[in-house]
Amino acid sequence: MDLQSIGIVPLSVLCERKIRPPKARLDAATRRLKAQLLEAVYRPLNPRAAGEAIVLNYHDVFPRRTADNVWWDITPQEFEQQIAWLKARGARFITLDQLRRHLTLNAPLPKNPVALTFDDNHQGFYEHIYPILKREKIPAAMFVHTDFVGRGGPRARMDWATLRKLDREGLVTIGSHTASHRDLTQLTQAEQRLELLESKWALERELGRPVVYVAYPEGKADALTLKLAREAGYVMGFTIDWRLPGDSPDMLAIGRYIQTQMPRAWYTLNPQDKPQPRIGLVERRLKETPVRLEYRRDLGVRWAMIRGGRAESRLSSYRESVRDFVQQAGAVAGINGTFFADPYLKAQDNTMVGPIVAAPKRFFVPERNPYVMYRIVERPLVAWNRERMIFVPLKLDMNRPDSIRRFMPDYTDLFVGGVWMVRGGKAVWPLKNPPADHWEPRPRVFFGYAQGEPVLGASLQPVSTALLARTAAAAGVEEAVLLDSGYSTSLVYQDRLVAVGRQWDGVPSRPVPHAIVLLGRLEQARSPTAARQN
Repeated sequence: MDLQSIGIVPLSVLCERKIRPPKARLDAATRRLKAQLLEAVYRPLNPRAAGEAIVLNYHDVFPRRTADNVWWDITPQEFEQQIAWLKARGARFITLDQLRRHLTLNAPLPKNPVALTFDDNHQGFYEHIYPILKREKIPAAMFVHTDFVGRGGPRARMDWATLRKLDREGLVTIGSHTASHRDLTQLTQAEQRLELLESKWALERELGRPVVYVAYPEGKADALTLKLAREAGYVMGFTIDWRLPGDSPDMLAIGRYIQTQMPRAWYTLNPQDKPQPRIGLVERRLKETPVRLEYRRDLGVRWAMIRGGRAESRLSSYRESVRDFVQQAGAVAGINGTFFADPYLKAQDNTMVGPIVAAPKRFFVPERNPYVMYRIVERPLVAWNRERMIFVPLKLDMNRPDSIRRFMPDYTDLFVGGVWMVRGGKAVWPLKNPPADHWEPRPRVFFGYAQGEPVLGASLQPVSTALLARTAAAAGVEEAVLLDSGYSTSLVYQDRLVAVGRQWDGVPSRPVPHAIVLLGRLEQARSPTAARQN
């Protein structure tokens, strides 16, 4: 058979005819091949790499937050706010190739480098985030679990055509997230190897280029995983350990910060930028006085205030009425406490919002949800003992007992309030961009301080937070923070319910997991003061 007749030309004939690709095209192809081969070679972390960077980790994106979202989701508006926050502080966005060359070859990086990575191949990334990245010319990486490519539903995944488009346009680096997104550390060696290889092969087949980066499902990888990832041909792998890349143990175990920890990551990279916890700290001296109830009318608002005694924060293992809290503590008064995680009326969960220290156990309970911790930064943290009370804006590093002891070594009680209502005797509400429901009239309560005494305050009519703040300040309250209000509202004096939130199944207010009670003696031979008009 004549091979040339069917289009196959032997190499010798090509040489005789001097048929070769144009030199420029050959040189370009050679350079691309060399670059791909170099990128596919594993190199260890270089101890000479002096610079540092931040790697942030994102997941799904929704146009707005709903009850179906989880804490690690993000909206386009929140993403743009994060980008603006980073840019305002001098961040420069880098690719994974830049990061790898720095970590292995000590190639230079711009100042304050940040790499953005997204897991799980969500369609929401393409619809909501990719347009922002293109507009701002910000590179990113997407890690794909190949068994789910093109899957529909509420959390749809991008299809191969979309992934090829992203790869072709060059702004997004595509990496592996294994095949089926199983916890690799729970699989056999053969199963781990298959997960790592199948995803890599599928991506390389569809994209037509080497795929050398991997992010492990849920960030979980053990020593065997790292060994198998290297054998599979990966040169850089990512966990979700909150640390800078240079502090990571291996090129195949590079740490990332979940996006809710962005400020923490930034202040780890730039500790000089970190706000000082003492800024805004208010310290007040306490004295133990008789407990008394006042019914008041200030600025047209009917409300009640109980002051005096010794305040004690109390946390139940489930949910109880404030009257139960008062009786169990042997107290004379009490009020429902701060905000809790599950707002369902009949729930029994006692998870609080923010760190807390409370009787009877009095051990430090941190905020365990990093997204919640990120959201409540700057809320008022209140801590006290028998002699003094402090009010300080919550910071990200104040989720450990030692961080509180820096400025109050001997505290016995602690919680995080909703918003700061009164500071230094002046109403500080409204704040910038307050949550909408704080303007809504409803029963509201606060914990505060006045003339050496703890103060429990509750409205006897629906009011906004702003109006109650002005009312408390007008009555001489020096410090006040908002407690959980609405249905939770419950102010108790002796065995009497002074203020309630809602009548439900015969219970005047919904049961709560946390309360603040007043211990001590009642003021004798004096009835509650008459209401007065200011």
